[in-house]
Amino acid sequence: CGKATNNQGANVELEGAYKGFHGGTTDNDNSGTLKYVRIEYAGVPIIPNAEINTLTMGSVGSGTVIEYVQASYGLDDSFEWFGGTVNGKYLIAYKGTDDDFDCDFGWTGTVQFALGYRDGNLADGSGSNGFEVDNDGNGSAKAPFTAPIFANVSIIGPRANNTSFVDLNFQNGAQLRRNNKLKIYNTFITGYPTGLYIDSQRGSAKTNAANGELIVKNVVVAGTSGWGSSGFTALNSNVYGFGVAIADEEQ
Repeated sequence: CGKATNNQGANVELEGAYKGFHGGTTDNDNSGTLKYVRIEYAGVPIIPNAEINTLTMGSVGSGTVIEYVQASYGLDDSFEWFGGTVNGKYLIAYKGTDDDFDCDFGWTGTVQFALGYRDGNLADGSGSNGFEVDNDGNGSAKAPFTAPIFANVSIIGPRANNTSFVDLNFQNGAQLRRNNKLKIYNTFITGYPTGLYIDSQRGSAKTNAANGELIVKNVVVAGTSGWGSSGFTALNSNVYGFGVAIADEEQ
């Protein structure tokens, strides 16, 4: 829990209902250094929509160092950011059950060099994704917008080949929804039922993409179940909106 800005206020209770509060106005806030760390068998859904993740960062500031961190076998999201300005490098989400990288409440940091790797038998009833990104739960236009930058990321989904068993709760390599303004560069997404899903039911992530505020550039999507006669066809693009689900309803 840090004292950087978010779009919910200065005293927000951290998801998980255990009385941890975060938020403030000090964007360069320093919560210390987490480096060369592996976190295993953490994360649990206490009640629906109030889960503890493997590594949860609430309004953590840019003075904090988070590098070479692996989140393994968590029962909820591997990494989740609720607001803040903290950056990260060399992050690994390994065989978690919900989302690999979950962004919310106006987080505006940068992550470079990251890996999400999934097990086809391990998924969450809420739907499991590589990225799950919201401005907030209502898709409001509250500032700051959730607008982090991810670069040089590999999202390896549960589907090793076109006959692999995959839990039916797996959804998208990247689910970008609820008015977010994420930027993804130089990234590879494979092995999910859908590669990229831009969802505009609550707030218009689709409009943000059309306006150049939500950016997916130099991204390869391959091995997704809906493409090609083999169900395992590669597609490459430099812009958002390639062979993917861009819709006005939530999944």
